[in-house]
Amino acid sequence: MCRKETSSCHITNVMKILGGKWKLPILHRLMDGKMRFSALSELIPSLSRKVLSDQLKQLEKDGLVIRKKYSQIPPKVEYSLTNQAIKLKPIIEFLSVWNKEISKTD
Repeated sequence: MCRKETSSCHITNVMKILGGKWKLPILHRLMDGKMRFSALSELIPSLSRKVLSDQLKQLEKDGLVIRKKYSQIPPKVEYSLTNQAIKLKPIIEFLSVWNKEISKTD
């Protein structure tokens, strides 16, 4: 990875996990609690179901999202945040407030 430990090396690692257009919006929506796939899809309508599925799989792989599948018909799957992801809540909230502030200056 990085040959020499630097702060930019740590930021690069963060960007590998959180980078992209949809991961932060997905995590932001899950901050309110467990959610089914269809509910997440409705809350982020400009995100295709395939991309949502791919992003959730990646977030699960990176240890930020828990996928719980229930054995029932019709199938039921819920997504929630891991403890690691919950630690991001103040950062995501700050980014949301910051965005509102900079949007006012436009």
